[in-house]
Amino acid sequence: MALLPAQGADLRERMRTVQPGGVKVTGSQAGMLTLTMTEAAVRPIQTWVRTAGIVDPDGTTLTARLGALDAEGLRVGQRTRSFAANSRTLMHQGKVLRVVPQAGGILVQASLADRGHTPGARYLMEIIVERGLYLSIPNVSIIEEGGEQVVYIEMQPAGSGLYAPRPIRTGLKGELYTEVRHGLFEGNQVVSIGSFFVDAEEKLKSPRQGICLAPSASLLRH
Repeated sequence: MALLPAQGADLRERMRTVQPGGVKVTGSQAGMLTLTMTEAAVRPIQTWVRTAGIVDPDGTTLTARLGALDAEGLRVGQRTRSFAANSRTLMHQGKVLRVVPQAGGILVQASLADRGHTPGARYLMEIIVERGLYLSIPNVSIIEEGGEQVVYIEMQPAGSGLYAPRPIRTGLKGELYTEVRHGLFEGNQVVSIGSFFVDAEEKLKSPRQGICLAPSASLLRH
C-alpha cells in the first residue's frame, strides 16, 4: 500500500542513520527514497500561454484575445489544449488556425479536434509554444534559497553514490525544463526527484561537503 507523503517523511526520520561519511540508505528505504537522475542536455523548452476563449457558432473552433505581452512567440500550427470552464478533467486537443494582430494584442483562433461543443461556451485554452533548444534541466531539480539556485550533481565515478551541491545561473524557464546558462555542462547527472531530501541531508553537515548515499538507493535515469 502506498504511503502518504507525510507518512513517508515520518518513516524516513525514524529509519535513516546519519553518519560522518554520509547518509546510508537501507534496502527497505531504497524503494521509498528513489532518487531520479536526469541529464543536463540540450532539449526543447516549452512554455504554455494560458487564456480564456469562446466556442464559435460552428462549434468546432475557439476564439480568444490576448494582450501584447502574451502574444510573443504565437504562430499558426502550434498545439493547443482546451478545457470547459466547469470540467478540467476533459481535455480537447487542437491547433492554432489564425493569429490576427489587433490594437494592444492579438486574436487567436484554434481548432477543437472533437465534436459536440456548445456555441458561446467559455473554455480555458493552453497554447504550447516551443521556445527553442537550450541546455536545460528539470524545474524540480532546482533548489532556490536566499537568492541562489543550487542543484545536486552526481560525483565521479558514476555509481559512487556521492552527490555535491553546484550553484547555477538560469535563463528561460519553461513548464518542465529550465535553461542553464552557467554551472553545468552537457552530460552532468543532476538529482531531480529527491533533490530536496538530499539538500536537507547536506544541511546537516558541517563543513559543507558532498552527500554519500549508499549504492543500494534506487537510481533512475531519464
